[in-house]
Amino acid sequence: MSVAPEVFVNYRTGDAEMAAALVQRELAHRFGPDHVFFASRSIAPGTDYTHGIEDALRRCRVLLAVIGPRWAERSAERAPGPAGQQRDWAHHEILRAREYDIPVLPVLVGRETPRLRATDLPEDLAFLTERQYMRLDHRNAAVDLERIADEVLHCAPTLTARDSGIRPTSRHGHPGPAGGACYHFDGDLRGAHLYFWSR
Repeated sequence: MSVAPEVFVNYRTGDAEMAAALVQRELAHRFGPDHVFFASRSIAPGTDYTHGIEDALRRCRVLLAVIGPRWAERSAERAPGPAGQQRDWAHHEILRAREYDIPVLPVLVGRETPRLRATDLPEDLAFLTERQYMRLDHRNAAVDLERIADEVLHCAPTLTARDSGIRPTSRHGHPGPAGGACYHFDGDLRGAHLYFWSR
């Protein structure tokens, strides 16, 4: 990648990959593909993906955790275990973002994805239950994806939207990295028309 990816799209294999790809596509369209890290597209074949992921995490300004109906279940299944066990990269990336003081924005996919509960998560991920979340539902894609992009822009103010007519719509925020502001919407955000995978 020629520039630092300010946005890191985090998702769990076997849970909402299509929604994560949709989020990546929308953000890449708005801010440019080099500014959005999505492991399967941002890491070239033959490259050490472990280094690629770690480098992107160190350089990004916000991490979007795309969470589907099976996310908590699979997180519990893949909690850290004996040495040599395959690394749970979704888990690892979120913890790294927290370590680097990078805002983690949960994006719950569909109305069937419940709010996260600490009792359903490994102890070191329980902090996610205290983060205000956004929701990406299949009934109104354009609205939700625009709201997600607005939140990203507030958390990573160095980004430049390709469409200069787009204006952030959030009103409440807190200090973010690099002197920016990270905003969160109040309540449940609805939207996202995932017509190619909705049931």
